[in-house]
Amino acid sequence: MPMNSHMLLPGLCAMALAAPLAGAAETVLYMSPEGNDLWSGRQALPNAARSDGPLASLEGARDAVRRLKAAGPLSAPVRVQIAAGTYRLSRPVVFTPADGGTPACPILYAAAPGTRPVFSGGRAISGFRDAGNGIWSTTVPEVAAGSWYFEQLWVNDRRATRARSPNAFYYYSLEALADGVDPVTGQQTNLATRAFKARKADIAPLLGVPKERLQDVALVAYHSWETSRSRLALVDGETASLYMTGPIPWGFNHWGANQRYHIENFRAALDAPGEWFLDRDGTLSYIPLPGEDMARAEVVAPAGPEQFLHVQGDAALGLLVEDLSFRGLSFLHGNYTLPPQGHGDGQAEVTVPAVVMVDGARRVRFEDCAVKHAGLYGLWFRRGCRDCAVQHTHFDDLGAGGVKIGEGWGVN
Repeated sequence: MPMNSHMLLPGLCAMALAAPLAGAAETVLYMSPEGNDLWSGRQALPNAARSDGPLASLEGARDAVRRLKAAGPLSAPVRVQIAAGTYRLSRPVVFTPADGGTPACPILYAAAPGTRPVFSGGRAISGFRDAGNGIWSTTVPEVAAGSWYFEQLWVNDRRATRARSPNAFYYYSLEALADGVDPVTGQQTNLATRAFKARKADIAPLLGVPKERLQDVALVAYHSWETSRSRLALVDGETASLYMTGPIPWGFNHWGANQRYHIENFRAALDAPGEWFLDRDGTLSYIPLPGEDMARAEVVAPAGPEQFLHVQGDAALGLLVEDLSFRGLSFLHGNYTLPPQGHGDGQAEVTVPAVVMVDGARRVRFEDCAVKHAGLYGLWFRRGCRDCAVQHTHFDDLGAGGVKIGEGWGVN
């Protein structure tokens, strides 16, 4: 996916400038799932004594390049060759101005020829058993202990549907609430951005949700060209009113009556193939699609960071990350958890960050990469970026958009 021409063409010129000097040998470092970040990275495979060999992580490879630069100015391009395999990320990897190259000696992190290395923030879940009524369940101890919770799930490389009601199409609100008493604070206030009246039959199943689990229920409202996601604070069965934990930008029924919405993540909504529900007691339940064998299915939930890479320069201070490229790498299973007050933007999810963030960059490129199965944008050239490019890169199954350039609303 190329960026617009005024940003892509200078990047191509930079590639010409970045051609190795005549006679300059490329410096190659190796990275592998069999590696060790205490090794030099100068060999593709571990030696017989297992005292040296490839590096093990992107962070370790970055630090090895830093050591090369600390020994003196680069005299040749540097390539970190990454072997096939899956590399787990537990935190974002940050590239600063110290990690960049020069036009004559650029730095490249690239897949080994014929391979497709994967950087994943996911964790496999197994142990599913038949719980009856078409539902298969397993126990996730970390969820029961309160140390892990997730709001996305992938089964056989496909995003599963969080249990929702209705299963197709929408419910329709009756009217927004105006002035009233906020059930959270007890104060008189305008509730138009936080509450509305619904049809009693539509919200009846919510009356069975324990009060301490209610904020795990998400309400997705459709605002003509934008959606908001809210957490429920209160369900009033007598007045058929729903109250959110925080306000939404447009307010309910702002654009007219019968606003569309659906509700997700409560046990009673788990009633269709492909849906899943995670209870705080650690029980993960799923209804398989036709043909899915839960004894063999690959089930992955996000357990790592929301953001995987941050190219972190500061153009205002003249501290730039330059001549740095990534090629043939895949970034999968990025986390996202809805904030306690919910989330809504004016449009285009302009405040949502990205799996790969780039600030203060010159001639930073992403080529033949992939970003998928995540809850954010794919790639954001945010501030102070010039002569950068993304090309032949696949963005799929994201919580917002693919590529975002520059800043808009929400900038302080």
